[in-house]
Amino acid sequence: MELRHFRYFKVVAELQHFHKAAEKLCITQPALSNQIKQLETELNTKLFVRSGRNVKLSESGEIVLSSANRLLNEIALLKESVNDIESGQLGSLKIGVLQSINALYLRNLVAEFDRKHPHIALQIEEMTNRDIEKKLVEGDIDIGIGFILQKDYPKIEFEILFYENWKLILHRSHANIAQNILQGEKHNLKAILLSEQFETRKIVDNFFTDNRIEYTNITTVNTISSILSLVENGQCFSILPEAFSVLKLNPKLALFDLTPQLPPRTIGLLLAKDRLQKKTVRQFSLLIRNQLSDLND
Repeated sequence: MELRHFRYFKVVAELQHFHKAAEKLCITQPALSNQIKQLETELNTKLFVRSGRNVKLSESGEIVLSSANRLLNEIALLKESVNDIESGQLGSLKIGVLQSINALYLRNLVAEFDRKHPHIALQIEEMTNRDIEKKLVEGDIDIGIGFILQKDYPKIEFEILFYENWKLILHRSHANIAQNILQGEKHNLKAILLSEQFETRKIVDNFFTDNRIEYTNITTVNTISSILSLVENGQCFSILPEAFSVLKLNPKLALFDLTPQLPPRTIGLLLAKDRLQKKTVRQFSLLIRNQLSDLND
């Protein structure tokens, strides 16, 4: 089998259609079908099953696609790394970050990196912590900035940058009931939280359960700015890492220490283990360390 087999296979898997894939690859459909047949013969399995005029991956095809993605990513990384060695400047960098990191710190990081490396193409995407881990292992991103969820990552290197404490956030007019909320007493405020795909939400849900915190209902949103705006309206409260509170320097918001305290959230730099690191990864990682590691001071 050859690399082109995997490249062709990936395009068919993505488009789920041989004719569309052939057009994208600028080859004839019979030629494409023949290439896929060669790969199936080599692997002694069927990679696709018919679904009307489309195709979908077989169970074996799902496994092959995962390996093909890793293989093609490694080849692309090898080519780009060689180019980095030759030029020292050209290349691209894909970074996955938490909402808070993007909102609070990425502006200065990107500005400084672009000043020093103007010809490097940066691609920055907000994502959940689980997605950062997944995409880093699969080679879809080069760097992650997130928080640690477990003691050991078999395929990820985690370097601590700083810690975030958790706070109860509510409107200043309700400051007198902050301790009532934390002590599980009745109140009329609604909880405003991130949606359930965020790890932050799971941590807060557990805190509510463990401490029997009451609320009239829950509103879920997918941005921190939405949470803060709704808390400002005076009818809601939330629990968030302290760093989120500076997204809006608004005198209407009041922050209170949790009782009992949640363990601080550990923010760090995530890199894939046992992978050839591009020069751009090393350069941006150094910049992250210099700018974020002093937040604990």
